[in-house]
Amino acid sequence: MGKWIGIGLAVVAIITIAFIVAAYMFDDFRVATKDIAIIILAVFQMIGAILTIVLLLALIFAVRAIDRLARNTLVPEISALKTKLDVVIENTRSITDDVKDTTTAVSTTTVYMAERVVSPVIRVAGLVAGVRGAARFLARRGEAPEPDNG
Repeated sequence: MGKWIGIGLAVVAIITIAFIVAAYMFDDFRVATKDIAIIILAVFQMIGAILTIVLLLALIFAVRAIDRLARNTLVPEISALKTKLDVVIENTRSITDDVKDTTTAVSTTTVYMAERVVSPVIRVAGLVAGVRGAARFLARRGEAPEPDNG
């Protein structure tokens, strides 16, 4: 492959040198080659324009293919993901509401237990302690007081 590129570059260099020498030596050659050069440049410009159009069409085709792929695969996937996410958010809201209700119930139960169960138990315990103290006092009343050694 490299050999053919070298041969091609050598041929182009030889033709270029031949044109420069011929243009220097012959005046009529310059006039004739001017028209040929204009035609060659026009042909290359036309080839460049055609290649530009082909590249533009290929780019448009690629963009349309990517758009079609995105619409057929990506958009439905995003829609399905959004639907699943909405379900998760709704479940989270439901759980949050349940936690709020449970917290309220626990708070209410705690207040009820404090007012209805614990308070009477404390009162009864206080009453029992008072009765016990009174019983001790009455039991000691009949005994002689003990001397204080302390």
